[in-house]
Amino acid sequence: MALIDMRSLFITIGLGALLVGASPLSAQTPTPIVGGAYPLQIDLPLFDLPFQRDAARAGELFDSYSMQQALAVTQNLHRVNYHFNNKLWQRIIRPDNKRRHVYNRIAANITSGLVDYAFTYYGVVLSAQWMHEEFHRAGLTIRGIASYDETYNRFNGGFANGSVSRVKDEDLIRLKKEAPQELVRSFAAGIESEFLLLRGLQKDNFFSDSKHANIALNILLTKHAIDYVNQFKQKDYNGSIDSMNAYGLTVADRDFVGWDFTPWVYDLHRPDEPYEARGTHPSGVGIDRAIKTTVLTDKEYRYLERMGKMQYLNFLSPFMIGINRIRLNDQTAFNVAVRHYLNSFGYDLTADFFLDHRGRQYLVSLHGYRNNHRLVPGVEVERSPYTLGLAGKDRLLLQPSAMLWLQPKGFHDRQATPGGLLRLQGAYVLDKTWRIVAVAEGKTQGWVAGNPYLDAKASFRLGVSACFHRGSKQAASLM
Repeated sequence: MALIDMRSLFITIGLGALLVGASPLSAQTPTPIVGGAYPLQIDLPLFDLPFQRDAARAGELFDSYSMQQALAVTQNLHRVNYHFNNKLWQRIIRPDNKRRHVYNRIAANITSGLVDYAFTYYGVVLSAQWMHEEFHRAGLTIRGIASYDETYNRFNGGFANGSVSRVKDEDLIRLKKEAPQELVRSFAAGIESEFLLLRGLQKDNFFSDSKHANIALNILLTKHAIDYVNQFKQKDYNGSIDSMNAYGLTVADRDFVGWDFTPWVYDLHRPDEPYEARGTHPSGVGIDRAIKTTVLTDKEYRYLERMGKMQYLNFLSPFMIGINRIRLNDQTAFNVAVRHYLNSFGYDLTADFFLDHRGRQYLVSLHGYRNNHRLVPGVEVERSPYTLGLAGKDRLLLQPSAMLWLQPKGFHDRQATPGGLLRLQGAYVLDKTWRIVAVAEGKTQGWVAGNPYLDAKASFRLGVSACFHRGSKQAASLM
């Protein structure tokens, strides 16, 4: 991950917090917040099938995490950071009037941002860097391909860089031959994870009123994604690949992709080209995996330029500067976020609409799926759980989600195939804190952010969830 200017980062945090305090759209006049009124949810999906079956087949049952497991772990750690920073500043600057509310939010965002920065760039393991690599690995794992997340070098004294290594050339040859779209998707999956993390924290803030002080993380991850997709424009880009190749003298030491996005655009445009057509590695051993800009055609280069510009659309949301709710009246609030995901056939341009009307909460997403030839639509709807009584108590929560889409299979396809996804998430409430959570999901062929499978697949997850300081919102908010 590229570092960003810390001074600019915290100037933006301060401005964002000031806007939160000053904007008539964001909230009513602040009222005193009683101690502990900062909801915290911890989700642990312990079992995820069929992914864990595939991980066992790759010999990595306890070493490769599904996309949803990795996302949950990293989101949990950020949630804990925001919760305890909020509690800290609740004691130091009690937000019982408008001015103190603004100071409280500025302080909480600065200290939370410092922790996020240190966690991401120095802690590394289980951070957004780790999650980024685990999303890369998921596409390999489901094909029975073993790999290694080098953020784990933090434990053995090695260099904990953001890299996926110990991947055999023969496995990449097979993956490109059998499932070229899956190879392409695995290259882009890293930043997909970062946008899903921000989306999850936004859901916390809007639906659960978690008050996460996460302006810094919004900026860190969004700017990282923009810089990474645009990295190929840097003058020393091809020189950095030479340095990378000089380090990777053995096949096992080499990253499975190199820098993510020149290989992504290269294989996106060339699904039928054998992987070994890349040529021999400069060392004379193995295949030359990393793709320099000099290898790209003019069309491929221009397409990647356009994708780099479109990444700036990810900044389009009030969430980015800490405005978590725009209230229309006493009964209705909303918010919106735009996302540009690179994927297996091109990209998905998504607009997420967060709605709260008379206590019923909805997330409605409009998708535009685009390949080389056409733009086709999709829609996604998620609503707050239905509450069912058992033994005289509200014990069972059922939350449905659905997606419908038209999607091309590959970049060059002129036809789009209809498809969809159905998900039912259920929770059995054990007490005020703990729940047992199960998720059943089925999808047709197609790409879905956070799901590693491009073919039709049924999946099941089982885990636990802990909810602290939620009060009356426990049964009503999105899980």
